[in-house]
Amino acid sequence: MKKQADGFSKVLSRMVMACFVIVLIGGGVLLEGQVERFFMRDARFALERAAEYGDPPPNLQIDGLKYANKETVIKVFEEDLGRSVFMLPLASRRVELMSQPWIQNASISRMWPNRVRVQLIERRPVAFVKRSGGADTTLIDADGVLLEAPPSASFSLPVVAGVGPDMEEDARRMRMHRVERLIKDLGDHIADVGEIQCSDAENLRIVQPLKGRAVTLILGNRNFKLRYENFLAMADQLMEKLPNAVTFDLRLEEQVTAAEEQSKESR
Repeated sequence: MKKQADGFSKVLSRMVMACFVIVLIGGGVLLEGQVERFFMRDARFALERAAEYGDPPPNLQIDGLKYANKETVIKVFEEDLGRSVFMLPLASRRVELMSQPWIQNASISRMWPNRVRVQLIERRPVAFVKRSGGADTTLIDADGVLLEAPPSASFSLPVVAGVGPDMEEDARRMRMHRVERLIKDLGDHIADVGEIQCSDAENLRIVQPLKGRAVTLILGNRNFKLRYENFLAMADQLMEKLPNAVTFDLRLEEQVTAAEEQSKESR
């Protein structure tokens, strides 16, 4: 009998403990639900609307915005105004921001009790490219992303020929990566360049005014600054010796020659 009583006591203790755990879990779930509803419904956690139509929401902080359209950025959060920041879908809002051409990267964070902070990294244009038809130009970054210039902004950048809106994105990106490398290598010299020609990505060319004429310099695919500065060191002599030459081949570092034929293998 004693063994049976001990066994029954152990079973009863386990049942009581199980019931206690169930009640504890249930209470926790209930409490969690109440806390969640509190954060979702209490006005103190709401992302405030602007007092005047057209003004930015006072609790929406946007950092890093320079060229991207501010109204378009704010519109991404239009559905969240007047609602708890607890309900704001961070991932989907970030995707919406990243779909805008000027925005390269974005992060969104909640700042309790009722603020939202948006941090933007904008794309950096490196050149102009001609639109289809060649009547106008648009900006482009190193990844080949086309960017509309803001009305109030001005950019002093070279024009790139051989890449444009009608190209496939991968091809445009590849060519612009080569162009960016040339721009970085030339450094301050890029200010003198009027046009970069990249139809042949392995054989880049630049066009610039020099001594009263527009000259084309064939730079190949590497050592751009060295080749360019070698040419500048001999430019006066070359221009005097070859008064009618407008194209110079710089692909051999040890010499600069007037390029009469354009079929030479890229070096």
